[in-house]
Amino acid sequence: MTLRDEFPLLARELRQLAAAWRALEVSVIEDRPTGESPAVSDRLAEVVTDGRAELQPALIAVRGRPDGETLHTTALALRQTQRRLDDEFRCHHAAAELMRAVRGRGPQWLGWAHSIRSGVDGCVDSLRSTEDTMLRCWREAAELAVRFGFEGNCEGWR
Repeated sequence: MTLRDEFPLLARELRQLAAAWRALEVSVIEDRPTGESPAVSDRLAEVVTDGRAELQPALIAVRGRPDGETLHTTALALRQTQRRLDDEFRCHHAAAELMRAVRGRGPQWLGWAHSIRSGVDGCVDSLRSTEDTMLRCWREAAELAVRFGFEGNCEGWR
């Protein structure tokens, strides 16, 4: 495939990742049971809100042309999303903190924690697919650079 073929796929994958993130945000914020909330619920609300904001520059960038800045902006957003998922939801400490926070609060809170875990899984699946497409875009961009940018120009190799 070419960059012209891969780039629309990247845009579609990124929109799907944003939709998965929005579903996680709904679980964390809007599906939170009523009543006194554990501190972790406020922290996770901030995490998902910040994560949505971090995806916005990439969503805007993929509306344009597939250039180096667009690919960099998108790659940066994907890296930030990966780190946010790993550090705030998936690591042992974060998962244990969530389960400790809902323990003893009743089935609604336990269901809330499980819906968050499910939402995180959806984000991870979508992120992996988007990263695969991102790598294919970088490969195509690199091939173009080698073919047209360096061909016949030995100074670029010194």
